[in-house]
Amino acid sequence: MTHAFALHGRMAAALLAFALSGPTHASVPSDTIKVGDYRVEAATAGSGRYTVILEAGFGRNKDVWSRVTLPLAKSAKLMSYSRAGHGNSDPRPEAPTIAARTNELEQLIAKLDLKPPFVLVGHSYGGFLIRSYAARHPEQVAGMVFVDPSDEQFNVELRKLDSAAVDKDTKLTEQFMPPRFHPELRSVQAVLDSGKLPFAGALPDVPVAVLTSVQKREQPQLFLETPAAVQVWRGLHERFFRNFSNGSHIVTAESGHNIHQEQPQLVVAAVEGVIAAAEGVRVKREREQARAGLLHRLELGGSDAAMVAALEASGLSEWDANRLGYELLGARKQPVLAERLMRAGASRFNTSDNMQDSYGEVLLATGKPLEARLQFMKAITLAEAQGKGDKVLAGYRANLAKAEGAMAR
Repeated sequence: MTHAFALHGRMAAALLAFALSGPTHASVPSDTIKVGDYRVEAATAGSGRYTVILEAGFGRNKDVWSRVTLPLAKSAKLMSYSRAGHGNSDPRPEAPTIAARTNELEQLIAKLDLKPPFVLVGHSYGGFLIRSYAARHPEQVAGMVFVDPSDEQFNVELRKLDSAAVDKDTKLTEQFMPPRFHPELRSVQAVLDSGKLPFAGALPDVPVAVLTSVQKREQPQLFLETPAAVQVWRGLHERFFRNFSNGSHIVTAESGHNIHQEQPQLVVAAVEGVIAAAEGVRVKREREQARAGLLHRLELGGSDAAMVAALEASGLSEWDANRLGYELLGARKQPVLAERLMRAGASRFNTSDNMQDSYGEVLLATGKPLEARLQFMKAITLAEAQGKGDKVLAGYRANLAKAEGAMAR
């Protein structure tokens, strides 16, 4: 049985239920790796530009991800692990604080030589941990997925509804939790009592997915299972999600706190969606950098051959070059650079009727109708040879007529 609790409640349910977890599923094989003086259980698989790092909830080891690891490894490099004292990982003497857990992850990443960009996936308490890592290393993080994540304000908000009920839930959690987890629980309780996480630094504004369980309990056994508490949980997730400009908030009533085990397809889709969004951000950023570099080169000037080489080196497509040319001509009011770019584009994409026509339009706009006429004629010849439609040809012929009209004046 899996309950839908957060840290104490939703997370505590995972603690209470971890020994009762369902049958294991085929997953990525793990190994024990020596990290400093300690052995760490970890598994890696797959390949790709992005490395997905899975951070389990409180008291859980890497096996909780068994239903998502193989699907995710098909599209990215994947790493899951068991924190110190969990699974087959050695315990460590230092207090298991959020900072200490973040240190562990940093050490493991270094040992495995994992390379960013990272997509961090955290369940429940694991959401705190990936936030801690992202705050320390924002430049390494391309995306984040929060699977029913703990929120530092949850108990603070619940106490506004019924402080005694929150205390009762807390005592039940402590009673049923194995003693070996008590030190970390006390560390987490301090966060929940204060409503503040013990680290500084803004999270990177990267693509994010937040998954929220709002499963209804017919007979709530704990206060935080009640409809009022679940509404608080959902509201906190919505508020957290609004910190990011790109992503999705997925709400499900079909699974409890362990969405990755009950509805693994939601988690897989969320991770894949974040990777796709991160790739879109990367491509856009590289295109903007290429545009900036090309503009600088155009401003420096040089031979026609040098301009063609600069356009080719930029990696910009015909569509990108065409768009930039019209932008220079219009909004930027830099006709000289527009002509320079379009001349290079007409040479670089010499079989494109559209690029020849575009260059002709720039020439016409800069007072060179004779040269424009020649470009429009090239566009028509190419379009006819390539079997372009009447509408395309009509546009080119209309431009040709404009050039001839300008010559006659």
